[in-house]
Amino acid sequence: MKVIAFIEGIILTISCFFGSIFNLPDKNAQKLIERNGGVIYGVNHPNEQYDVLKDAGLGWVRFDIPYPYNAAGEISRSYLDFKARCKGYADNGMQVLAVTPYPKDYVNIGGFDPAADIEKTKEIAVFLYNDLKDITGGFQITNEMGLATFMYPLTLEEAATFIGVQLEAIDAAKKADKSDFMIGYNQANISASKDLNNLLKPYLKYCDYVGIDLYIGVQTNDKASDYAGRIKKLYRQVCRPIIVTEFGFWSEGGSKTEEEKKEILAYYGYASEEEAIADGMNFIAKLPQQFQNTLFYEFPGQEDQWAALVFSKCSGHFYGQTSDATLENVGFTPEGQAEYFRRVIPAMRKLNCVAGMIIYCCQDMPICWTCGQRWCPYETRWGILQLDGTPKPAYYAVKEVLTGTK
Repeated sequence: MKVIAFIEGIILTISCFFGSIFNLPDKNAQKLIERNGGVIYGVNHPNEQYDVLKDAGLGWVRFDIPYPYNAAGEISRSYLDFKARCKGYADNGMQVLAVTPYPKDYVNIGGFDPAADIEKTKEIAVFLYNDLKDITGGFQITNEMGLATFMYPLTLEEAATFIGVQLEAIDAAKKADKSDFMIGYNQANISASKDLNNLLKPYLKYCDYVGIDLYIGVQTNDKASDYAGRIKKLYRQVCRPIIVTEFGFWSEGGSKTEEEKKEILAYYGYASEEEAIADGMNFIAKLPQQFQNTLFYEFPGQEDQWAALVFSKCSGHFYGQTSDATLENVGFTPEGQAEYFRRVIPAMRKLNCVAGMIIYCCQDMPICWTCGQRWCPYETRWGILQLDGTPKPAYYAVKEVLTGTK
């Protein structure tokens, strides 16, 4: 049996290699598309403007499942609210790709190590499947393992186990139900992804898809065709249908002047970076809690260096400053964001291995969830809708590309 499985694996690898080069049809991707009633087109962090989203051709939404229990072991209020949201989308003819909880939630709320207590992790995974299968369209098992903020407190090897045992448990429950419920995992577009995929090879047989978050052409000089290149590279690694679980472009960004930087320093009460660094943890205490959390997760045990790291590793967030490099010299403006979608969606849609793509994101945010600052575009200016929910040019560009209407 092992020899047969090995030979089948070699054949599949060769098939995916040539399939990616010549863009050949993938039967598993075709099956997944048929199961979902077409290619998945969706949006992350949605609001409840169901008709507005559907009018743009966006029939799917993607957001996180809270840890289902509170500290007392009872079903939590936040989980019940999540279920109610899912039912709202289902009742309005939309499907949810639900992201299962992060490792730190199992530790901080559940009080156990999810990579060590495998049976308990499996038990929660099966509970979520049974409880949500009728009001969601599929699961993504946690999010972007390899990024310290999301992976904490696990190592990459432990994170792969955390993902894998959940896939295995839900697959067994699906088989018992004779269900075609969609499950998979995703990754950030980072160097750790290759290692993550290698660690997850024993579990790929349980995956209906593998996801990737792609943000090339944002702070780098790339072409729309480079999106296809990255996707094909992943497809060769995993030999599973691909869903682009996040992609997007800022409607505001770019470098800051020295005067603008001085204004931000003055906002926190400092005349220079050196003065802020010299004030150490007093300076850190003035930053928003989100910024302090990021420093904790990204640089644990380096508290004495945090002030300096704000102006080195985290300077983009502190000043709300991005690179001026963009996709095909399209600017970080509302019109540039619209043009990005006109170029990138068709480039990805041509690939036979792609079963879906989910835009990041629905609506602008009031503050950056990484640094907590309102002037930082990194997590605030991705929306195809403005902060008040009204459409940006990008919304109409997406609608035109997906539906053929303006």
